[in-house]
Amino acid sequence: MLDLVVRGRFAVPGGHIEDGEIGIAQGRIAALAGPGELTGAERIEVPAGQLVLPGHVDAHVHTGSAPGEGVQRATAAAAAGGVTTIVDMPYDDPEPVNTLARFQRKVALVEAEALVDVALYATIAPSGGLAEIEPMHAAGAAAFKVSTFETHAVRFPRVPDGELLLAMAICARLGALVCLHPENDDIVRRLSEQLAAEGRSDPMAHADARPPVAESEAIGRALELGLATGCRTHLCHVSIERGFALVARALADGTDASAETCTHYLVMDEDDLRRLGGRAKINPPLRPRAQQDALWRLLDAGLVDQVTSDHVGWPRELKDTQDIFAARSGVPGLETTLPLLYSEGVVRRGVPLGTLLRVLCSGPAARYGLAGRKGAIVQGADADLVLFDPEERWRIDESELVCSAGWSPYHGRDVTGRVKRVLVRGGTVFADGEVRARAGSGRVVRPARETEAG
Repeated sequence: MLDLVVRGRFAVPGGHIEDGEIGIAQGRIAALAGPGELTGAERIEVPAGQLVLPGHVDAHVHTGSAPGEGVQRATAAAAAGGVTTIVDMPYDDPEPVNTLARFQRKVALVEAEALVDVALYATIAPSGGLAEIEPMHAAGAAAFKVSTFETHAVRFPRVPDGELLLAMAICARLGALVCLHPENDDIVRRLSEQLAAEGRSDPMAHADARPPVAESEAIGRALELGLATGCRTHLCHVSIERGFALVARALADGTDASAETCTHYLVMDEDDLRRLGGRAKINPPLRPRAQQDALWRLLDAGLVDQVTSDHVGWPRELKDTQDIFAARSGVPGLETTLPLLYSEGVVRRGVPLGTLLRVLCSGPAARYGLAGRKGAIVQGADADLVLFDPEERWRIDESELVCSAGWSPYHGRDVTGRVKRVLVRGGTVFADGEVRARAGSGRVVRPARETEAG
């Protein structure tokens, strides 16, 4: 017995568009059929011209960093953007999720507040935390996030190389994925000191303090640790072509490695940092236009595994400063990633729709152990669907966004393609420009361990 039938043109794996019906029962896709073949249930008739896409899986989201945001507000923005599953970072304020007790509290928080489904990262303490890895993995941590750069001594610390080697060896035994923020702490701090001594606090001082070698050196080090331990290794927010070249070499050497880039590196460059100042401060920094073009070529060639938002909803007052070093790093992006990348990638650059859906949906689902349930319109998967108008042209207006930050680095940008309706496990969470879900309707999703090698 079906609960719902969605009738329209939908994207199947590979990005091919089929005209037919999606039958949904108990929150899952129970049948894929031709037009008129499914009966006896409530129906959604998708308007002519719209597409039904798989729900976006955003594997790099910070719901607990910015004061006043939190799981409920962040997942509301996700729903409005067609993001049906997030993987939430562990660097919560004031305490990171680096013990089983904290992980369990985070699970309870998500179950009470989330509007879309949420998988959870855990992290590893800089010292004394190795014994917590296995319990958090057993409790359902989708991955472990660590940093080679110290953003904050408590909330977002650097894990020393020796501790990281031991942690990755444990994760290798468990089959756990380790995801790294790769920047060389010593390089960034020394260059920042020198720039400050020179009186530099302009926006480009941020980029000058974090040159490409600070990123590529840390990527190479992380990949070597992954090879030595046999640990599944993922590089977060790679902003440079060289980073993906290093990943390709590591794969050839036998490392189980993957890498992502982010929306902002694909649609903004260092000119935006000059123009927007603190509002465009991100770690690693925005790069020259040539790097942006190179990332698109890599994505089109299938060498980028995921694209993520690296969302954090900092309020304006923590971004708008004259001293670039005082501004918080990161930008909101959950609500705007799909239209931005469709517009820039598919419409402007001719990237195939299937390629975009791979990096936004099936790729992250596979890497985090969610394949078969998330990221594709296939029988047996959760009925996470996005009704998307690929022709609608509109202008991003930060005053109209759901995001609690109240601003967007993409304000005023003209885009093509708009999210019209979003379903999570068959229930409508966004429609007609409004979030329809209630807090607690989202679920914690845990990786199926047998799929983690994907």
